[in-house]
Amino acid sequence: MKEREAFDGRLPFVLNTIGESPRQNPIEREEGPTWNQFIWVKAGTGIFRIGSDTFTLEPGQGVFMRNGIPHAYEGENLHTCWCTFFSSENLIDYVIGQRSYLLFDVPDFLEKETRALSSYARGNSSMLALSAAGYTYVTELFAAITGSDDTVIGQVREYLEKNYMNPVTLDDVAESVGLDRFALCRYFSAHHSCSVMEELKRIRISRAKRLLRYSSESVESIGRLCGFESPSYFSMRFREECGCTPVEYRKKHL
Repeated sequence: MKEREAFDGRLPFVLNTIGESPRQNPIEREEGPTWNQFIWVKAGTGIFRIGSDTFTLEPGQGVFMRNGIPHAYEGENLHTCWCTFFSSENLIDYVIGQRSYLLFDVPDFLEKETRALSSYARGNSSMLALSAAGYTYVTELFAAITGSDDTVIGQVREYLEKNYMNPVTLDDVAESVGLDRFALCRYFSAHHSCSVMEELKRIRISRAKRLLRYSSESVESIGRLCGFESPSYFSMRFREECGCTPVEYRKKHL
């Protein structure tokens, strides 16, 4: 869908673009766009940079970014879906406070609802009707990805993305979200597809794969940069996740 002209903010929601890209080109917006954006990964692995933070997103994961925030993303065979829009600032403040972005797991209904809004936008609907439909879309999506009571999953993932290169304990993560370690483990396992420490390992391995392919750092250095305490431990965990050693992985992708 083509970008729509931005309106003056009197409507609660103004759709800018909505769609998907099976072969996502690298994007770099150093000035930060004028629109707000949901973007999520359908296939491949994306490397995202928002402000000073860098993290990976895999299929079924996404990020919401406020307008005006510098960002960039890229990835090999990266398939993305997105929705960009203007207005709704009060809603965004209510949901995420002053944070510039929010990581999320894609809810089951999102693909269907995105197709419906996209189809609606291509029709002959009035701007008022489209604004109402779009506002419902973003409020339901925000409700689903934050949960009815808190944003624990997103906060945990954000903490891990920012600290994966350092020694991280469950107590550290629990303190960052205001829970004890036992409550955190129960909550995370009940609402996510893996444990907290498995999520940390996934983030570290994803970052290591990126560095193995695109940097000239030694394998030992990459393991250390990604938070692994020793070369042997890095190799063992990498083989468990990828079926080969870091050295073998690098040779395959030279």
